[in-house]
Amino acid sequence: MESTRTTDRSDVVDYLHDQLRDSLAELVTSDDWQRALAVAARFHDYSFSNTRLIWAQSLARGFTPRRVAGYRAWQGLGRQVRKGEKGLQILAPVVRKVAAEDGEEKEEERRVVGYRVVHVFDIAQTDGEPLPEVTAALVDGELPADWNHVTNLITEAGFGFQVADDQRLGEANGITDWRHRDVVVRASLPGAQRFKTAVHELAHVRLHEPESGDRPACRGIVEVEAESVAYVVCAALGIDSAGYSLPYVASWSGGDVTKVTATANRVIGCARTVFTEIEHHRELQLDPASNESLVQTQPSPAVELPPSSELMEVLEAAVTFYRHQLENDSRERALRFLHSRGIGEEATSVWHLGWAPDSWRALTTALLDQGFSEDILIEAGVAGRARTGRLYDRMRNRVVFPVFDPSGRPRGFAGRLLEGEGPKYLNTPETELYRKRSLLYGLHLAQEPIREIGNAIVVEGYLDVIAAHQAGFTNAIATAGTALTSEHLHQLGQIAGKVTLAFDGDNAGLRAVERVAELDLAGRQLRMSVVRLPPERDPADLLIDNTRSFQQALAGAIPIEHHLIEQIVGAHNLKEPEATARAIRQASSVIARVTEPRDRAQATEHLARTTGRDPAIIEMALAQARSARCRHPVREIGIG
Repeated sequence: MESTRTTDRSDVVDYLHDQLRDSLAELVTSDDWQRALAVAARFHDYSFSNTRLIWAQSLARGFTPRRVAGYRAWQGLGRQVRKGEKGLQILAPVVRKVAAEDGEEKEEERRVVGYRVVHVFDIAQTDGEPLPEVTAALVDGELPADWNHVTNLITEAGFGFQVADDQRLGEANGITDWRHRDVVVRASLPGAQRFKTAVHELAHVRLHEPESGDRPACRGIVEVEAESVAYVVCAALGIDSAGYSLPYVASWSGGDVTKVTATANRVIGCARTVFTEIEHHRELQLDPASNESLVQTQPSPAVELPPSSELMEVLEAAVTFYRHQLENDSRERALRFLHSRGIGEEATSVWHLGWAPDSWRALTTALLDQGFSEDILIEAGVAGRARTGRLYDRMRNRVVFPVFDPSGRPRGFAGRLLEGEGPKYLNTPETELYRKRSLLYGLHLAQEPIREIGNAIVVEGYLDVIAAHQAGFTNAIATAGTALTSEHLHQLGQIAGKVTLAFDGDNAGLRAVERVAELDLAGRQLRMSVVRLPPERDPADLLIDNTRSFQQALAGAIPIEHHLIEQIVGAHNLKEPEATARAIRQASSVIARVTEPRDRAQATEHLARTTGRDPAIIEMALAQARSARCRHPVREIGIG
């Protein structure tokens, strides 16, 4: 029966993607759209740096930039720059032919030899006939009942989620902020449009991790994929977003229908997974059959929440069930995976690791047979309720990591997918007991070593924690499916004076350090240092190879402000005086946030050594940074 339903869902998604392609082809062949696309193609795609310059100058003059072009380009479009309007300054490359030697032959090639200032103007600075617009109509209607299901999928992926008219949105309806790992959807949107936008951002989360080798290099393709997923998922759920999605996809693809076809496999795969998960991961505390708005629905006063002791009993029973599954005949794949990551039988037992079989109701049936009610299973976060009203297991086909509180009591689970569709890691949703912002994985075993040593090693993954403990680093912990928070740091501050961040040696790990620095540099509750791991390696990798490698990496940890300084300086060419000055200014803003005098002095000396400049110059820049208003670095965002 289940395989038939899966086939039906796949057929629906395939059909809807074909519908998107055909509808788009019909749309872009119309005369109005041909004119609009021809005009859109004449606008230059400015670099990231020039886009920043355009926005900063426009906002300083009191308008938001929409369409920007040069003086003659506007004349070619039948519009005239108003007399007295001041142009927006950007940098244009100076390209010259230079001789290139290749063996004995000499050829000329074109190279960028410098940059010059040119001026452009926004449409708000021009007069003339209106330009044909590529417009999209907002999706009208109330907030769908599946709203919470989509937002849960976003938070389960380790992202924060908020509905707000945040200034980061600019002109966008939603953003995926990769630097801070959160998603924002505009609050003032109609309910149905808000839902569509959330699905769009969920597609970014699933498909477009910046460091992923699978992420398309072209921004247009990225947006085509995200909006195509949103269109297909919404249509499958009975929400008509064509009036918005078709123009959106058409504009980002430049009217090229082949781009939609080229992205079909990724779009269909993502849409199919999201659609399936929405169907089966219903809001845990609400009856999906209810026609009331999710925002307005509230529990009946006559219904009492189960006490925490009952929830704990359910979780303890689930730990036992998953552990038993790892010991029976279905364990082979899970054990092979754990062994490949250096996790032995003893560690498997100590950490109560388990296996969630590839079944929709294995755990649910076992717990119901033990006398637990359906409501308590949902409240504990181990089961969800399908549209049919039946319960289903939240964890399936996953290695299971129970998450315990400092007293050793289970609070929830993390599941690592071994194969098939779905997020790599799936966490228990927020419940009365499972609060990701305050739970630390492994703290029940690490708290005493942390107290004795006075230092907590924070790693990113569950496997990293276990591998560290196996190797004798028993003061290692990790977060439980979210970024390190101020609540985590406060908790660690009660038992340690120092935290060592041993995050993965990739760009995501570097950004994670930056997020922690924003939480702690100013408050300075803890002395924080950063371990520099080799590129694309994590602690478990090093520990599998050689325990000494990880020990040496820990010994080479540097203060977090020194790490940030090196990252900033490393991004600038110190052979160029202007670039060096910018690096010093940016690094000085980091030092200005350090309140401890000794730490600030050491950071100043480190910046002087790193840049090869006189400490007196650094002190001058630091004084300017203290008096200036601190500005956050620009975030990389996905806009939907």
